[in-house]
Amino acid sequence: MRLQDHMIEVTRTACEEAFRYAKAVPQDKIDWKPLDAGQSVLSMCRELAKCPDWAHDLVSDAPADWSEEAQAASKAEMESWTTVGQCEQAAQEKLGRLFELYSGLPDARLSETKDLPFGPGGSMKTFTMPEMLDYPRWNFNYHLGQIAYIQTLYGDKGLY
Repeated sequence: MRLQDHMIEVTRTACEEAFRYAKAVPQDKIDWKPLDAGQSVLSMCRELAKCPDWAHDLVSDAPADWSEEAQAASKAEMESWTTVGQCEQAAQEKLGRLFELYSGLPDARLSETKDLPFGPGGSMKTFTMPEMLDYPRWNFNYHLGQIAYIQTLYGDKGLY
């Protein structure tokens, strides 16, 4: 199995797991934030839905648009998803586009690296292509843990 195909498989599974837990959160807890300082389940689901776009741009070498207009459009898109179900649907659609990119990615590109501002304190760090391909899976798993933690805070210790 090619790495690209493996990343499609594990990212799809991670997405399903994160949204399975998010859908188990009662409606009255969807917008709740720990200490009013963390992210809510809905805000995490919005990020998860948008993540495939970020990963696509990163892997495809699309130029980053950090303009105020682009940021406002991204925020508006994310805020248009008002339910976990809408976020999941958006994530699935966006993952389809990302997985097409991964499927067509030649093995020769796996040796590429890119310097990104995601090191400690926002410093530059060199990322390998396999690390960049893994970013969406990592993000789904990271937020799955946060969602499960929120569930324990209101007494839900279930496994979903």
